[in-house]
Amino acid sequence: MRLILRFILVVFILIIVGVTALLFMPGDRIAKFAEDQFEAATGRQMDITGDVRTSIYPLLGVRTGPVTIANADWAGGEPMLRAEGLSIGVDLMALFGGDVKIKKVEVISPTILLEVAKDGRANWEMTPAGATAAPAGASSGGGAIPAFTLGRGLVRGGKLTYIDHASGEKTVLSDLDIDLHLPDFAGQGDISLSTRMHGQAIALDTTVANFGKFLNGGVSALTASIKTGGSTIAFDGKAGISPFAAEGKVDADLADMAALFGALGMDAPDLPKGMGRTAKLSGDVTYTAQGTAHLRNGAISLDQNVLTGAVDVFIAGKERPLVKGQFKADALDFSVLAASVDNETGAAVETSTGWPKDVIDVSALSTVDADVGLVANAIDLGTVKLGPSSVAVKLDRSRAVFELHKVQAYQGVVSGQFVMNGRGGLSVGGDLKVAHIAMQPLLMDLADYERLIAVGDLRVKFLGVGNTVDAIMRSLSGDGSFTLGQGEILGLDLAGMLRNLDASYRGEGQKTVFNSIGATFTMKDGVLYNDDLSFVAPLARADGSGEVGIGTQTLNYRINPVALADEDGNGGISVPVLITGTWANPKFRPDLKGLIDQNLADEKAALEAKLAAEKAAAQARLDAEKAALQERLDAERAAAEQRAKDALGSRRRTAKASRMRQSASWRKRPSGGC
Repeated sequence: MRLILRFILVVFILIIVGVTALLFMPGDRIAKFAEDQFEAATGRQMDITGDVRTSIYPLLGVRTGPVTIANADWAGGEPMLRAEGLSIGVDLMALFGGDVKIKKVEVISPTILLEVAKDGRANWEMTPAGATAAPAGASSGGGAIPAFTLGRGLVRGGKLTYIDHASGEKTVLSDLDIDLHLPDFAGQGDISLSTRMHGQAIALDTTVANFGKFLNGGVSALTASIKTGGSTIAFDGKAGISPFAAEGKVDADLADMAALFGALGMDAPDLPKGMGRTAKLSGDVTYTAQGTAHLRNGAISLDQNVLTGAVDVFIAGKERPLVKGQFKADALDFSVLAASVDNETGAAVETSTGWPKDVIDVSALSTVDADVGLVANAIDLGTVKLGPSSVAVKLDRSRAVFELHKVQAYQGVVSGQFVMNGRGGLSVGGDLKVAHIAMQPLLMDLADYERLIAVGDLRVKFLGVGNTVDAIMRSLSGDGSFTLGQGEILGLDLAGMLRNLDASYRGEGQKTVFNSIGATFTMKDGVLYNDDLSFVAPLARADGSGEVGIGTQTLNYRINPVALADEDGNGGISVPVLITGTWANPKFRPDLKGLIDQNLADEKAALEAKLAAEKAAAQARLDAEKAALQERLDAERAAAEQRAKDALGSRRRTAKASRMRQSASWRKRPSGGC
């Protein structure tokens, strides 16, 4: 917009060069003089066709026919400016006193073409005849604009086209009207501009304290107001036009997002209420020559939500604006993120059983990149309510990562990371830790389930894909664990049920008190699987396994409880229980088949024990008989060996006696002689 204003003002000034002489010349000489003066000052050819007429009433001045101004030699054959005519009026009484005061300059139905070449040259950079052209990419500047006064400068019914050949960007302003009042070149100037961009009406009103200084590239106090549709932006501070920079207070009421985005050639994102369907902004703003914007002492209202803090916005060279900031808030209401709340009115609506199936619009994730920190006293997410929270958000190409530094919720603390990825659809994931959280209010908000009263710890790592909450819940995968301390299960008297063998038994108090519950789990395709549930109660214990349908909100779980005979843990009655149905209406019944199988298993175990005992006894008898037999055999063998030994000794003694008798007999025989 600043280029448009500067260009129009330069044209105004160049047109009135030599106006005093023009007033007393014939029409053809007026046209020729104006053309020569313009070409000498700019190096561009001007053509004035048709009659050039002078007038005395109501103003002394001239009126030309159609006018064209040539484009830069590199920019093609289309003229830079084409108008149906020019009208210039001067103050007659001041002219008699030797002073030229321009009362009115009007450019009638101009068509303006502004172009930037790929090498950075701009077609509005003009060089006087005979001067050396500025190098590519460098502004010629054109020198200081001489002082002038202008009672009123007008552009009526204009059209301006801006083309950047490097980026391919093309912007068209139609129905362009400009009204400039400049009684004193070094004093205040007032500009009113109205136009249409992308079919959307835009109005600008600006007051510049030192117009001459501002026009020649200096900094001046300035107030401005821009309006499009029902949105307005007001600025009060100081600014410079070349290069453009500004500093001051801004007050923006962006009540009409459709008009604002329409003026930018974009469709307004369908944001839920509370996320910026309407917005207000106020604070101290600085816009630098490098294309960065900075907000300090800012207050930002996103519908009913108010945040305060500081913001830095980087635009130049970015595919999307990059927003960095730190915000504080009291209570933030994002309850419309839950499909059970109407996005328009914020009122509760009737929903069918199960998870919401409304399509989640994440188009807003692609409009900016961000690195933002937030500290809030409370955050209402509709289905979940958070207490004091410290959160950091990094948004990069439609992927938002929420770092939960410390979030208090349901009397506990949540920490970890949550990711929302809008690249090519929607996926959500996270790695969260929950410590000392109250289960009853949490489950009430999440699933309207109020029967579990306990404080627990939870760790969960998960990933879900889908464009609705229902689709995400049906696709969940991951793993985790949880532990619950002392608590109660309302509406279920487990010990009484076991003692009475009646699944419908409630008993006094209708609850089961427990000491602890713990389990680990895995998730796949929206179903939670668990096989190590441990339940410990004063007069009962249980283990469990089964499935929990997260997507379908159903239960298919088997608990094997034991009603203890005493608090010392001695065994008692055991009746397996099946839990089926929905989260909202669970069904409890004894697992008779399981009970029969369990009893049969007990009988089988007892019979096997008896058979094993009998087998062991028979084996013991057999071993004893075998030992006795072996003992007899050993005794008989020893006796036989002894008999044989005795018999051998007897024979030896008999033989010895026989030998002794024979020897004696030989000794008694008489000897013979000769």
